[in-house]
Amino acid sequence: MAPRDDNERNLSGRDYRKAFGQFSSNKTQRISTLKPVEVQLDAQADAGGGVHTIDFNKGDIIIKQSGMYLIIAGPQVGKVRGATPRWIDLWLRVNNIDVPNSNIRAVLIDPEEKTVAIMNSVLPLNRGDTLNIVMAAETIEEGMGLEAIAPDGEPTIPSIIVTVVQLD
Repeated sequence: MAPRDDNERNLSGRDYRKAFGQFSSNKTQRISTLKPVEVQLDAQADAGGGVHTIDFNKGDIIIKQSGMYLIIAGPQVGKVRGATPRWIDLWLRVNNIDVPNSNIRAVLIDPEEKTVAIMNSVLPLNRGDTLNIVMAAETIEEGMGLEAIAPDGEPTIPSIIVTVVQLD
């Protein structure tokens, strides 16, 4: 049976009727402005045997089929210096519009500690919608941001992993 236009076929010939994608960044991203900045994503996992049911272009996640989506993001946050508690916020943006009630806040104290601050949302998204993760911080003086780590003999720990799954 041939796949429908909104389906993708993986290398084993399986049809996918629901969109999915996993995206990440292997780069440390420090906040250098007090204005919100978009998180850069630089990799898309081939979780479905080479199938990409969600497009990825220069860090933008682009929806290929309309539906209700679960978005889960796990940013690894940290700072370079300072012992004063400082906040960093992360939230979703769709088509350059901030998504209400999608914001999370992590408070950072110790530069030696890293925190993974999980965020998740369920959203209706339309074909062609562009999804981004945005971050802002209380200060630019302490080197706050997302941190990737490259341990010896292990895979890189990404600064963020984003999973997008169509629910309907």
